[in-house]
Amino acid sequence: MLALNSRRRIFEQVSKNPGTYLREMEAALGFSVGDLQYHLGQLEKAGLLYAHDDGRRKGYFVATEVQYFDRQAISTIRMRTPRRIILFLLINPDATFQQILGEFRFTKGALSFQLKRLTGSGMVLKGKKERESIYKVTDPDKVRNLLVTYQASIADDVLDNVVDILTRI
Repeated sequence: MLALNSRRRIFEQVSKNPGTYLREMEAALGFSVGDLQYHLGQLEKAGLLYAHDDGRRKGYFVATEVQYFDRQAISTIRMRTPRRIILFLLINPDATFQQILGEFRFTKGALSFQLKRLTGSGMVLKGKKERESIYKVTDPDKVRNLLVTYQASIADDVLDNVVDILTRI
């Protein structure tokens, strides 16, 4: 299956950048979307790649390299807005809705949408403290490890700074 140079290049790109999206591969490899879709489909059918669909787009993983929870987490942290909320919650566990809202320039509706997606994915837990909702990362150690491990495949200055702090703790 990997005898074709194009499939081998796609497989290597996914291996180096777990959770990568179609458009990222298009830019990195210079393939057309149609060619990528065809070859990705063939690699999936062969069981070499796994596509994780988060409801908006698919992130691709080498099937034998990344476990299910990690696929979900990596797909989430590859998206800028959820990643920044998660980073904030790692540093500020049990943050209230208002504290999170104060940190970001979101409308209440946009923040509610993002927090629902994060709690729905199992990445973030929602609790209550008196009359306010509080939020925290479900498994902070695992998420920290994933952020450190996959930092190189995610271009984000904020992530780089936070990972630098996390590795010192």
